[in-house]
Amino acid sequence: MNSKIGIMDIGSNSIRLVIYEMTETGAYRIVQECKEAARLSEKVGANGRMEREAIRSIAPLLRQFMEVCRMHGVVRMRAAATAAIRNAANSDEIVQWIAEETDLTLEILSGEQEGYAGFLGVVNTMNVSDGIIIDIGGGSTEITLFRDRTRLHTVSFPFGAVNMNWRFGREVKNGEWSPGQIEEMESFVRSSLQNHDWIFSNPGLPFIGLGGTLRTLAKINQKRRDYSLPVTHHYEMTIEDVDYFYSSLPHLPYEKRKKTAGLSKDRADIIVPGLIILKTIFEAAQGSAYLVSGAGLRDGLFHELVNAEQPVVANPLITSIRNILSFAVPVSEAHVKRVNEYAVRLYDTLAEGTSIAMDKRLLLTAATLYKTGAALNYYHFRQHSVFWILHAGIGGLSHRETVLAALIADYHPKNRTPRLLRTHADILEPSDEERVHRLGSLLQLAIGMDRSESGIITSIHPTTGDDALHIRLESRSEPILEQRDLVAVAKDFQKAWNLTLSWSILPSSSF
Repeated sequence: MNSKIGIMDIGSNSIRLVIYEMTETGAYRIVQECKEAARLSEKVGANGRMEREAIRSIAPLLRQFMEVCRMHGVVRMRAAATAAIRNAANSDEIVQWIAEETDLTLEILSGEQEGYAGFLGVVNTMNVSDGIIIDIGGGSTEITLFRDRTRLHTVSFPFGAVNMNWRFGREVKNGEWSPGQIEEMESFVRSSLQNHDWIFSNPGLPFIGLGGTLRTLAKINQKRRDYSLPVTHHYEMTIEDVDYFYSSLPHLPYEKRKKTAGLSKDRADIIVPGLIILKTIFEAAQGSAYLVSGAGLRDGLFHELVNAEQPVVANPLITSIRNILSFAVPVSEAHVKRVNEYAVRLYDTLAEGTSIAMDKRLLLTAATLYKTGAALNYYHFRQHSVFWILHAGIGGLSHRETVLAALIADYHPKNRTPRLLRTHADILEPSDEERVHRLGSLLQLAIGMDRSESGIITSIHPTTGDDALHIRLESRSEPILEQRDLVAVAKDFQKAWNLTLSWSILPSSSF
């Protein structure tokens, strides 16, 4: 029986609740998410205390979040507070007040714990071995260095987009920051980094951003570029992209900035200090590019709760695919496993020792998910599968790989494939068209060899020679449906690979 798990994040800028559904085998998905702006950092007085009235102002929201958990049947709950409450002089008292007002048991995360949870969110959903994670919250900024998917260093600074806006932006007129005000904040951030040599001694790594600042910049940049895949997770921005925002956003009047496409009104003021923090630290660390992670603190808290002994998943892509297949998708897992095995066997034979790891990830994704669209409509499942792959937020794939996987899963060289190639030309590389034709036709061949989904063909033995691919098929009985499909896909395969295709069928007992 599936269970529900609630994760509540009481942050400096907003309060969020995420409810996960989890199967007995460990697969999971998000079934509810609620968010409300709170700006708790602004509720800390000059004496460093947060008064009870401030807690009373958020108590109704917390009680409603708990009611949402009850309605969803949540059986395990973790509520965590970050910088605003952590840095308050009376943090223990705040925890007691929240318990009295709401019956909620609150855990205060240290900066180290917050950074580690963010790290888990990243490495469990992205295929990145080395990098620097930056989590710009409302009241703190965490920086984490990891290599080979192992965390090496974490530091938490007590400044974020909200309290830095309060500290440096109070004198800003009409929302337009002057060069002097920007330089003053840059200088403060740079000086805060000085005692952490590891930030400066690992140049050339991607900066992976958590939190609202980089996610918002990604949305603005996608609108500006008319980007063809409106997904922020694993979206990449160049140094030039962020430099453009740095030269424009701080100097816009507040009312004009609010109208920027992709920028929510409740972030129109704090996007500037968040941007200054981001770029200043990026330049100090000599980062190579900006990557956005849609998974972060709450995801990490979830993994810590349900997998305390080993919260780092072995393979983000396989975990993500398992999660998709585990929830209401009418797909035979035995069938898609056979299709993937056949596809990889064919690919390895054709590659002749020069196989590319990315190609195998693409085949795994496309082979396993090509029929997920049948959950919506069997007769149009390929088109629905494309949408599913493009928008499911598959962990472990870049945007380019996601688009390629969708194209390979729905390979149709005379119509849909050329159209999708044109639609996503802004994401793909020139060489990808040939890759799609080769891997797409190869996958259709693998699917054809189990057209009945019965496993009637028990093994395949592909060999190459004389500009030809020959496949010996071992079958329990005559594979009528499979032979028909092989004939149908042979022409596209031969054209894509410039090889003659042939096959022979022998009864299983012959081997």
